Amino acid sequence: MVYGTKNPWGLAAKNSFIIAIFATLGSIILGTTAALGLSSRHMPYKGLIMATLISPMIVPLIISGVAIFFFMAKVGLAATHTGIVLAHIILGTPFVVITVTATLSGFDHSVTRAASSLGSDPVNTFMKITLPLILPGVISGGLFAFVTSFDEVVVVLFLAGLENTTIPIQMWTGLREQLSPTILAVATCLIVLSTLILVTAELLRRRSERIRGINVN
Repeated sequence: MVYGTKNPWGLAAKNSFIIAIFATLGSIILGTTAALGLSSRHMPYKGLIMATLISPMIVPLIISGVAIFFFMAKVGLAATHTGIVLAHIILGTPFVVITVTATLSGFDHSVTRAASSLGSDPVNTFMKITLPLILPGVISGGLFAFVTSFDEVVVVLFLAGLENTTIPIQMWTGLREQLSPTILAVATCLIVLSTLILVTAELLRRRSERIRGINVN
């Protein structure tokens, strides 16, 4: 059996992974950039900016879904992979912002100042010093963004078309029609995947604390 319309589960799995991967990459880039900006002492209105960035975690998903749908429909991105990816970036970025900000809270900025005084340009300093030290937080935030995108249902219900069905939407459709063993098998796989990601995130958190010299019990 081939993937596509003859195998809706195959198409849904393909869409879920493609959307989640691109949404994770976008969330990491935006979230890390925002966290670095918020860690600067010269950034004005930090509280307001942080509140705006994490608002997708606070606002009910049904409200976010309606707002995102109207915006995507207005710009012609409804029922497209691009529209769903952008929506998931909005939902995933707060997780990256929070984890990277937490990592930067114990960051010793004297290291970057020393690199600058020795002639290192900002890009080289970031790639050689800052990024390796905050990488556990970046990866942890990326993992949470991936899970958020992979498991998201409400926003996709507003945006998805026939060719944009994801695994959660396919499960939702299957539950409405009939409860098949396929749904139970997929649900088990999702639980295992989520558990592995959470364990990985915890290991990365502990590694980050060891790098910063914090004792872990």
